[in-house]
Amino acid sequence: MIDAVLIHLRDSLNQYFKNLHGFDEHTVVISNIVDQNGASWLEVENKIVISLLSIGEEPSMKNNSSRVGAFDGSGFQSKNSILYLNMHVMFCVNFRNKKYLEGLNFLSHIISFYHRNRLIESRSIPGFSKKMQKISMELCTFSYDNMSHIWSSIGAKLMPSSIYKISLIPIDDSPMTGYIPAIKSSGEIK
Repeated sequence: MIDAVLIHLRDSLNQYFKNLHGFDEHTVVISNIVDQNGASWLEVENKIVISLLSIGEEPSMKNNSSRVGAFDGSGFQSKNSILYLNMHVMFCVNFRNKKYLEGLNFLSHIISFYHRNRLIESRSIPGFSKKMQKISMELCTFSYDNMSHIWSSIGAKLMPSSIYKISLIPIDDSPMTGYIPAIKSSGEIK
């Protein structure tokens, strides 16, 4: 599911920039910004880089029921409840020197694009669970200290970027753990 969401974000932005600027090449990539030693990847030079920063459970959906009605109405299936995830994703514009302003322009377009498209229909994401109808994109605001910690953790110098919280990504691959038959009738009530 996580990969399907990131691929959808990449493909929709690439299509948006293709329509906007007539680009033939893909400007948006999914990658780390630097390798494990802190060296820059040449493949992400003059690109918009989508990177996954964190994953966490959606606390408001934590206590969902684990019983699901059987198809024939004869009882309930017992299984683990669906796990709903939130992800923090960074869109970093890795444009330097003379292309720096071009990168800032791309960042403005990304913010504008997700401002207009805050909700993403799950049916538009190939390989995504049909149990969720929509996921949401929320622009996050961090203090300078927090941004400094994020970039230090990444191992890179500060670059223009925006971070979005992507909410309610369902993970539902647990098998049925039991079956609870329905109560038919206990007789007449007098």
